[in-house]
Amino acid sequence: MPVQNPVKIAVAQLDIIAGHPDVNAAKIISEIHKSKDQGDDIIIFPELAIPGYLLGDEWENASFVKDCFLFNNEIINATTGITAIWGNVDIDETLRSEDGRIRKYNAAFIAYDGNLLEKGCVHKTLLPKYREFDDPRHFYSARKEAQDYDWRIEALFNPFKVKVWKEEINVGLILCEDMWSDDYTVNPIAELLKKDTDLIVNISCSPWTWRKNNKRHSVVRSRVKDHPVYFVYANNVGIQNNGKNIFLFDGNSTVYNPDGSLHKVASDYTEEILRTTLWNGHNPSEQSPEVSRAQDKEETYNGLIYGIRKFFSVFPNQKAVLGLSGGIDSALSATLLVHALGAENVYAINMPSRFNSDTTKNAARLLAQNLGIHYTSISIQRSFEETVNEIESSVFTRLDGSNQITMIHLAGVNKENIQARDRGSRVLAGVASALGAVFVNNGNKTETAFGYATLYGDVNGALAPIADLYKTEVYELAAFINAKQPVIPQTIFDIPASAELSADQNVDEGKGDPIFYPYHDKLVRAFVEFRMDPEDILKLYVNGKLGETIHCEQLLIDDYFKTAKQFIDDLEHKWRLFKINYFKRIQAPPIIAVSKRAFGFDLRESQNGVYYTRNYRYLKAQILK
Repeated sequence: MPVQNPVKIAVAQLDIIAGHPDVNAAKIISEIHKSKDQGDDIIIFPELAIPGYLLGDEWENASFVKDCFLFNNEIINATTGITAIWGNVDIDETLRSEDGRIRKYNAAFIAYDGNLLEKGCVHKTLLPKYREFDDPRHFYSARKEAQDYDWRIEALFNPFKVKVWKEEINVGLILCEDMWSDDYTVNPIAELLKKDTDLIVNISCSPWTWRKNNKRHSVVRSRVKDHPVYFVYANNVGIQNNGKNIFLFDGNSTVYNPDGSLHKVASDYTEEILRTTLWNGHNPSEQSPEVSRAQDKEETYNGLIYGIRKFFSVFPNQKAVLGLSGGIDSALSATLLVHALGAENVYAINMPSRFNSDTTKNAARLLAQNLGIHYTSISIQRSFEETVNEIESSVFTRLDGSNQITMIHLAGVNKENIQARDRGSRVLAGVASALGAVFVNNGNKTETAFGYATLYGDVNGALAPIADLYKTEVYELAAFINAKQPVIPQTIFDIPASAELSADQNVDEGKGDPIFYPYHDKLVRAFVEFRMDPEDILKLYVNGKLGETIHCEQLLIDDYFKTAKQFIDDLEHKWRLFKINYFKRIQAPPIIAVSKRAFGFDLRESQNGVYYTRNYRYLKAQILK
């Protein structure tokens, strides 16, 4: 029977603090009381709103898990006169999971008037195990329960009868991944809609990724297309940091009309209570932002600013120290830090050697002036020369009676690395310590992929704010910011990208990095986000489809590589760099994840060395014979 009376819904988009159930539970209880005062009928909170989500193996801490579970009692007691839905861990101390530990479920709870509803707990059915998600490592799924007890899986999906005034509405309750069922054998929403469900509620703890929200809107429309019902998506805001990645939770909680249009949408990255009334005869509709490159940049910019700000919020002083070289990477990092923390909290250091040009030194100072930040210049030339002299004047003597002598000679790349380490490990670390500040690095994703960075030099600091941006994206985001307020000097855009560590990298002579970013950015994306192997790349190249597949102009590829041998040599060189430099990436500070696959815990890597498939070797031989 259709719902006859209006129902007031509140969606509580809260900043969930991972690992702090006391703080989160207090917020939830406070919002339940406020919601009762507002006259709401149902208040909905996100998935795992008590413990947080990305806790790693803290989920193996039985005392912590039990503590989280017991907060349910306080929330249930607060539901006098209102229905509340929230996410928490459920436990069964009589059973064990495959790891021998207490059995845990990622669960949704529903309570009314001081009591759980009958069977008022739903266990998540679909447990993601891709990208940053590792649910099956920690939680038991409803699918496994059904297998254990030989239940029909369809029998697990039943709407709850929620009393609102003199009427009962059927609420179907699912958790996050249960909505994204296309690649699974079970479709929880379809099963619920077979049973006269009036309202689908999806509680989520869903990190922001590139164009995720637009994809979600499309998925919801497809789910209710043949059975129109209201659909509520409740997500949290905040960041969750697993030590290798900082994942951004944008919220974007949404109430959908029965036709899948947007009834009401919460703001991004903002704690907010989204209130609306359903079944009142009015279905207002909001316009979803159009997918565009401009929108992508806006969302990436907002995410980075939010991630930086939240990361620094845990420190007593929100002060940041960075190297300011006069190049585009450090320029973007400095600008983002200013927008996130305020100019008064940003300290920039130009650290020239004799290889740094007046062009970049002047550009760095001008940028600092435009931003209004603290600025100084500390030359590394003397310390660099002293380090080189000390090392090259040292002699190894083998102490086995042979007195064998080994002299030390530093090649060009050794001297380049000494400069980078001097800047990072000596100057930046020392200044940050003196100021009680945190220092960050300026590495981008392309350089991180190829190891074009020095361990303990560029690969350093407490945060890598732009390490999930390819080099061309760095330029694009910097231009996007400049279009709003031109603070980054044009010189920085015009000079070639260069580390300025040797005479061969002289920007005034047009010399720069040994990377062709317009193509190599796309190649890295193919390796990382598309999970392509050199075999896939070579096949596409032979078939003339490489450009369209990796979204790079084919003419640009053809012009850069004059022969197939040049293309293959470059492919193998870059694949080798990509595979052997994992040891640097694993030691990098946390990266703010803004792409569809970030280095760190998002991309699980091993130091396996370089391998070419047999089919790749065959294709190569055929091409070059």
